[in-house]
Amino acid sequence: MFITEDNWARMMRASRAKVLDKLNVQTQRHWRVDEDSGSGVDLPGRCIFAQNDSYLEMCNPGWKEQYMGVMGLLLIVPFGLFIIWGWYGFAVHPLLFDAFVIGTEVTQYTHRDDVAYLWFGWLLLFPLAAASAFMIFAAFYYMGNRTLFFTYLRGRIRFNRLTRKVYVLRPGYCGGNKVFDWDRLVALCDLSGPRRTLKVLALYYPPFDAKDQPVKGPAKGEDCIFVGNVLPSYAAALPTWEYIRRYMQEGPTVDRIPHDVSDRFNKVVRFVPQEYTTYCGKPDGQQYRLEVRPGLGGTLLQMLSQVTCSWAKFPKGWQSDSGLGEPEDRPVQTGAVMTALVYRAKGRLSLEDEVEFLTHWGTKEALAEARTKLAHEPRAAA
Repeated sequence: MFITEDNWARMMRASRAKVLDKLNVQTQRHWRVDEDSGSGVDLPGRCIFAQNDSYLEMCNPGWKEQYMGVMGLLLIVPFGLFIIWGWYGFAVHPLLFDAFVIGTEVTQYTHRDDVAYLWFGWLLLFPLAAASAFMIFAAFYYMGNRTLFFTYLRGRIRFNRLTRKVYVLRPGYCGGNKVFDWDRLVALCDLSGPRRTLKVLALYYPPFDAKDQPVKGPAKGEDCIFVGNVLPSYAAALPTWEYIRRYMQEGPTVDRIPHDVSDRFNKVVRFVPQEYTTYCGKPDGQQYRLEVRPGLGGTLLQMLSQVTCSWAKFPKGWQSDSGLGEPEDRPVQTGAVMTALVYRAKGRLSLEDEVEFLTHWGTKEALAEARTKLAHEPRAAA
C-alpha cells in the first residue's frame, strides 16, 4: 500500500507549492543526519524487516491500514456499478436494442408507451451514473487505492551504513526505485501543516539547486521517503528518526534493550526484539493476523489485495546488501527476526542457522535442544 507516496507524487505533478505547504515542509525544522535531536529512540510497532551491522531495512506506512482500503472499495465500487448499470438499462440499451434491462431481466421497449422510462434514465439516472463513475475513479486515483492492487505488496527502505546510501523500492508512479545519499537527507517530523496528513515520518531529499523552484513537478533531485508504520501521534516521529539516525551514524552499540529502560534511552540494540520486526515477504493469513490482528474479515480483505501483488526485490547491481545477503534468503545472518521465526516454524532453517538464531533470540531450553540435535546429526558425527 503506497497511499502516502502516491499522494506526494500525484500532487507534486499538479502543484509543487501545494504539496510543500500540505506537508509543512518550508516552515518546520529540518533535522540533519549529524544533528542530535535530544530525543530517546523508539519504533512504531512492527516496522523492521531486518537489521544487522551493515544495513537497517524498514517498511513504508500503510500495511496495517491496507484491509481498510479494500473494505472501502467494496462499499463504493458495487454501489457505483449498480447505479451505472441501471442507467445503461433504462437509457442506453433501449436506444440500441429497443429493450429495457431491469436487473438481469430484458423487457421490450415500446416507443409510445415507455418513453417516460427513457426520460427517467437520462434525466435522473445519468447524473447519478456520472457521479458514481467519478466516485469510483476518485476512490482509486485521488484516494490512492490503486496502490492496493497489481503492484509491490510493501515498500522497502534500506539504510546502508557501509555505502552511506538509502535504497528505496516503490512503484513507478510513486517515484520508482531510487538510491539516495544519506548525508543529503533531512527528517520532517511534524507533518501537521494547515491540511493534516497521515502521521508518518518523512525523509525529505531537497533539490540539488535551491534556486530550482518549478511550479509543477519536483525540482531536480527533490523527493520524499515515508518510513515505518503510521504513527500514533506526530510527536512519535522524532524518536523514530533518532533511531534511524543513530543506527547510521553509530551503528548498534548494545546487545539488548535494558529491563529498566527509560524514555531517554538512545542506543541502538544489536539484537532487535521480535515485536519490532515484520515478515519479509508475502505472509499467509495466519502470519498476517499475528502481526496486524485485524480479525478474520480484515485478513480476508487483505488477502484479496495481496494475491494481486508481487514482492519487491532489490536489483543485484545495486549491491545494497553489502555482501551480507537478502533477508528472504538469509534471515538469521541479516537479523530478519520475524522471517527467521516463520522459517523455523516451517522447518526451513538449517540446524546451524537454528542454533545461531536461538543463541541471540531464543530461550536457554530451546537452544540446548537445538544444539543436541546438531550434535547428533549424521554429518556432524562423521
